Amino acid sequence: MKETVKRYINITQDDIDKGVQCDSNKCAIALALKREYKTDDVKVCADSYPILIVNKNDLNISFKMDNDVLDFIDCYDNMDDMDIPSPKPFTLEVIE
Repeated sequence: MKETVKRYINITQDDIDKGVQCDSNKCAIALALKREYKTDDVKVCADSYPILIVNKNDLNISFKMDNDVLDFIDCYDNMDDMDIPSPKPFTLEVIE
């Protein structure tokens, strides 16, 4: 049986400031994934659940993280809207 390992990835204020809204390869989460996995081959998107891809492989995040990630993406992509709260740094939990 394969052992489950958790990896914690910090999405920092610097990622939020330097990222590009609505860009699946340059958003704040994508920048953090690039830094953590040392690759430019990342993609971040959201539908009814978040999809995080590194080196063509889907990352597994804990079910409890789904809403946190979706909320962050919504706030990040809409941070120019005065009615949407500003995105805050958070720690992403990846299950490997």
